[in-house]
Amino acid sequence: MIEVSFLGSGSSGNCAVIRTEKTTVLLDAGLSLRETTRRLALRGVSIDSIDAVFLTHEHSDHVRCAYELAMKKGIPTYATSGTALAAKLPGPLFADVRRVVNGGEVILRQGDLNVRIASTPHDGAESVCFVFSDGQGRRVGVATDLGHLSRCVIEALAGCDILGLEANHDEDLLRDGGYPAFLKRRILSDVGHLSNDAAAAALPELIGPRTSALLALHISVHNNTWALAAQIFGDALSRMGAPIPLEVARPDVPTEWRSVGGLPESEKCR
Repeated sequence: MIEVSFLGSGSSGNCAVIRTEKTTVLLDAGLSLRETTRRLALRGVSIDSIDAVFLTHEHSDHVRCAYELAMKKGIPTYATSGTALAAKLPGPLFADVRRVVNGGEVILRQGDLNVRIASTPHDGAESVCFVFSDGQGRRVGVATDLGHLSRCVIEALAGCDILGLEANHDEDLLRDGGYPAFLKRRILSDVGHLSNDAAAAALPELIGPRTSALLALHISVHNNTWALAAQIFGDALSRMGAPIPLEVARPDVPTEWRSVGGLPESEKCR
């Protein structure tokens, strides 16, 4: 069994919790420690049960409480060397910060949770995405902060059971909006953020026969709407003939658990 809840997704803070039978980890730490603790509790998880934290890159909406989790809570933290340095994470004498590399794998609890790492095209120091799998090979893949969908990212995410994918902006809303020109150029660049249309265009390569849920992530509150992202993703799924559940993650409330391989509802209380 593997399941995920996105505690918050967007420029105000990104954090997700992934768990299997024996292991519970965080993906990014972009909320305050207090808010992370509160939202975990809403999903029935104690922050003291977190086995590890995986960081995609050093931007503040992804690492806001990473230092506290490593120092105050003593939670092992996985990041690339570039991310660790840029985020000013404590060195090995002070905290358990472990390096990951593109194409590498982290194995927790003797294979109860396997984590594969893939480089992402973003303007972080050394940004990556992660694919989490349980002992039976059921996979949760998550990628945000993408200037474009590189072949490396597509190959990592293809066919995941649960897919979380950035749908940051609508290009027309961004171009016509009030952001300064330099920021618009950054977002639209090959190392910026992924638009609704660009993400939807890649879904035929990403959605496989095992995919049971799709979540749109990192929605801009200024250059997109939740309804628009849902419409464009939904239209793409309809054209593919893939009627899988679709959810748009929000910045302010956690998503419900999305799970693969759990017990049927009729057996959960036995």
